[in-house]
Amino acid sequence: MIRLFYTLLLLLVIVATLPLWIYRYYSGGKYRGTLRQRLGYLPPAVLQQLGGKPCCWIHAVSVGEVMAALPLIESLHQSVPQWPIIISTVTRTGQQVVQDRLDYACHIFLPLDLPWTVQRVVEQIHPRCLILLETELWPNLIWAIAQQGAPVIMVNGRISPRSWRGYHRVRLAMRALLAPVALFAMQSSANAERLRPLVPPQSPIVVTGNLKFEQALCLPDASAMQTLQQRLPKPAGHLVWIAASTHPGEETSLLACYQQLQRDFPTLRLILVPRHPERSHQLQQLIAQQGLRCQLFSLTNGHWQEPIVLVDEIGWLQRLYGIADVAFVGGSLIPHGGQNPLEPAAWGLVPLFGPHTFNFEEITQQLLEAQAAFQVQDASALYHQLHQLLSDPEQRRTTGLRARQLVEQNLGALARTLAAMEQVLPELARP
Repeated sequence: MIRLFYTLLLLLVIVATLPLWIYRYYSGGKYRGTLRQRLGYLPPAVLQQLGGKPCCWIHAVSVGEVMAALPLIESLHQSVPQWPIIISTVTRTGQQVVQDRLDYACHIFLPLDLPWTVQRVVEQIHPRCLILLETELWPNLIWAIAQQGAPVIMVNGRISPRSWRGYHRVRLAMRALLAPVALFAMQSSANAERLRPLVPPQSPIVVTGNLKFEQALCLPDASAMQTLQQRLPKPAGHLVWIAASTHPGEETSLLACYQQLQRDFPTLRLILVPRHPERSHQLQQLIAQQGLRCQLFSLTNGHWQEPIVLVDEIGWLQRLYGIADVAFVGGSLIPHGGQNPLEPAAWGLVPLFGPHTFNFEEITQQLLEAQAAFQVQDASALYHQLHQLLSDPEQRRTTGLRARQLVEQNLGALARTLAAMEQVLPELARP
C-alpha cells in the first residue's frame, strides 16, 4: 500500500512538472536522446555486451558518486571478473566518466522509478545485486531487485541532517520502503545513527568509512599529467587559482574576487571549472561582461594565452588541481551543499569553501579541526583569505601538508566496505 501511494505521488509529480521537462528536453541537450532508456528500453549494444549473463548493477547519480565508486568498482571487477558490471547514472557527465574510465563496464541512464519501467530493465539485465551509492533511495527499484532474490546494498551511505528531517517525518513509510535493503554500509557513526530510526530494527547497518578518501588519493599518473602539460602548460613564475565545481550564483562573485586579487598579484591566473561544462558559453559571456578575457580549455592546444581558462570538458579536474597553488571548492557560496574538498587536499592544496557544505559536513569539519582548510562566509572573506595564502607560500605549504595527511589518515573504507559486502555476496570472498 505504501509503495502504491509512493508510485501515485510520483506520477502526480511527473504530470505536474511535465511542461518543465518538455521545455528542458527541447531547450538543451541534457536529456535529449536518453528518454527511451529512462522509460526502461535499453540499447541493443548494452544487452549484447552483457551477453545474457546476470550482472552487478551499480547506481551512482552523477560525477562525484561515480568517482567515489571507482576503487570499489575496480575491486569488484578484479574479485569477480566473470560478472558483467552495469553502471547507471542520472546525468550525461556521469555517463562520460563511466565511458572514459571504465572500459569493461556498461552504462545506462537510471529508469524512472515506476514499477513497469524498472521491471522492464530488471527483466533485460537480470541483476545479481544492486549497489546504491550514498543516498540514492528508489523504492520501486529496490523492490523490483529484491523480488528477483538479489541483494540490495547501500555503500558509502549518508543521511544529511537536512535530509533526515524530511525522512523522519515519514519514518514509518521509510521503514517499509527500505526493508528489502540487505546491507547499509555508512560513511560514519553519525550517518548510521541518523539512518537507524528510518529502517526496520533488523536491518544490518555497519560503519565502513568514506570511500571519497580512497578515491581522492587515486591521483593521475605521470602520463596523465604529461598530457595536461601538453594541453595547458603552467606559465613559469605565475600563481594559479583554481575555482572548481562552481555553480550559478557563484561565478560573478568569484570573477569580482579575481579582479581584486589581480591588483596585488598581476600575474595570477584563474582556472574556472563549472560543475556543468555545458554552461561554458553562458560563462564566456559573463566573463566578457566583467571586462575579463578567457580561453576555453578545449582550445588551449598547448598555449595558455589569457588570464582565465574556462574548462568546458569533464575528466580534467583532478589533473588541474595538480598545477594550482590555491583552490576554492564550489557549490558552497550558495545553498547547494558544496562539492568534494578532498580532491585538492590529496594534492596538498589548501581547500577553501563557503558556508554551505552540508553535502560534505563531516569532511569539512574534519579538515577545519585539523587546521587543514579555510571556510569563508562570503566573497569578501574569500578575497581576504586568498590574498593571505597567495602572500604566504609557507602557510600554503604547511596547511596543504596537513590536508594531505588528513586524507591519508582516513584510508581503509574500501577494505571495510568489501568485507561487509562479503557477508551478503559471499562470491567476493572466494579466492
